[in-house]
Amino acid sequence: MKDGFLLIDKESDYTSRDVCNIIAKIFDAKKVGHAGTLDPFATGLLIVALNNATKTLSYIEGQYKTYEATLLLGKKTNTGDLTGEIIETKEIPSISETDIEDVFISLIGELEQTVPITSAVHVNGRKLYQYAHLNQEVELPKRVIDIEQLELLEFKNDTIRFKAKVSKGTYIRTLGETIAERLNTVGHLIALRRTEIVDLNVKEAKTIKELKETDLIDISTVISKFLPLKKLPNEVELKKARHGGKLSLKLFNEKLDTFCVIDDKNTAIAIYKYSEIGYYECIRGINREDH
Repeated sequence: MKDGFLLIDKESDYTSRDVCNIIAKIFDAKKVGHAGTLDPFATGLLIVALNNATKTLSYIEGQYKTYEATLLLGKKTNTGDLTGEIIETKEIPSISETDIEDVFISLIGELEQTVPITSAVHVNGRKLYQYAHLNQEVELPKRVIDIEQLELLEFKNDTIRFKAKVSKGTYIRTLGETIAERLNTVGHLIALRRTEIVDLNVKEAKTIKELKETDLIDISTVISKFLPLKKLPNEVELKKARHGGKLSLKLFNEKLDTFCVIDDKNTAIAIYKYSEIGYYECIRGINREDH
């Protein structure tokens, strides 16, 4: 069974699930998942996990992600992007690059964002986009997101091309609408590309058509971007980890929070976390023996 990760440069018109389904067939994988959904119109970095690697996806999904987006001012759509219908037009006032940069500065930090009705977030047991398809009203949830970086790349012909580094759960199309509103107009995204997740870059990624079996990256290489890797001092302790047993705090010279245990071949075994009770507890088995 092949375990590991693929860095995919997703092309437009594919859903993230489409990509996983194609990869499952190519690699004959029983389990395939991805970290961070990209809308069909969006392109860029999609981290895809095969088999045991899917057990670590939650530790990747929580990381900050970087996007490049193009916002067209003056027209608002019902989806916040170019796939929707225009529902409002508004005059674009005289705007300078300084005006845009001032708006960007005002948005840095924590921001409350309304989840768009075209999203797959569940409300009362149903995905929001299902309410939209049925033309049913629903109270849209709000969430607090964090914007670490906003950078103006280009302002030309009523379009703003910008770079954004944001926390998990941020909707860039909603962010685009907010930028337009603060510039006293409306707008929608006409392009969106994810370029980075931590220091994994889309430049290292391959399109579906370019994929080869040698592109599979081992679990420990990718998980090391998000968690420290730790080898245990002897086979006795390693056997405990393979069975999900408790590990002593005295095993390491430093106090750790969350980390990944690896063996001498750098195979990821399990993820452990500090317990207030006084030991390290296994919170996720990766390659372990349960009996």
